[in-house]
Amino acid sequence: MALLASGRGVRLAVLAGSLLMGGLVGVALAGRGGRDRAAAASEPLLVSAAASLSGPLQTLAAPFARSRGLAAPRFNVGASGLLQQQIQLGAPADVFLSAGGRPMEALQRAGLLLPGSRRDLLGNRLVLVVPARAPRRPLGFAGLTGPGVGRIAIGDGTVPAGDYARQVLAHYGLSAAVAPKLVPLGSVRAVARAVAAGNVDAGLVYRSDAVQLGGLRVVATAPAASHAPIRYSGAVLRTSRQPGLARAYLGSLATPAAQALFGREGFEPLAGRVP
Repeated sequence: MALLASGRGVRLAVLAGSLLMGGLVGVALAGRGGRDRAAAASEPLLVSAAASLSGPLQTLAAPFARSRGLAAPRFNVGASGLLQQQIQLGAPADVFLSAGGRPMEALQRAGLLLPGSRRDLLGNRLVLVVPARAPRRPLGFAGLTGPGVGRIAIGDGTVPAGDYARQVLAHYGLSAAVAPKLVPLGSVRAVARAVAAGNVDAGLVYRSDAVQLGGLRVVATAPAASHAPIRYSGAVLRTSRQPGLARAYLGSLATPAAQALFGREGFEPLAGRVP
């Protein structure tokens, strides 16, 4: 009996020691988790955003940061399709703001968006622009086939504005005729800069680019029926370390004050509609 009792005592001691060690490990892990969350909360939000949004986003960053006593968001701007590829390859981001549906759909299919966080924020129009210093003469989309237009800049396959531009050209039956003149570039801002510098004769950009950037003159606006609706959407990434703050930031872009600013910058407010 003494031997059995002794064995039972050993087993109880081992069990007690295991529970104590488990408790200590749990406390240590909880403490580490708390430190990780605190560290994440002290870091600025990382926002991957379409290049055409860069100006208004920079303007809105400071008020959002002040309202929460936090550092201003950090922005990674570029072509929406390129940003989508970066995120799929593991680039850190809390929020994705896309100028087209295709990049956002790709991330949603890949399961990389936080469920319920996606929303439409803005619209835009596609315009045909020429250098501001170019001679003033009538030029519409049909005129792009003429001898007075040698080079036409548009976004490449990673740029939603390029997708819309190709749809417009197809709508007017110009795709084959202007193909040798097209100069595909890596962002809509690159297209706008090429036109403003006079490196090309014309380009297709968003109206917001023409409003925000100098050196451009709008000569035609593409009819809404000539291309798919231009929709800027935003979503929180599933891998965000600050999903609550990321949701709040996304919501701040749909406030009346933010939407009014976007409107002044050439965008079409949509009041944060859920797609």
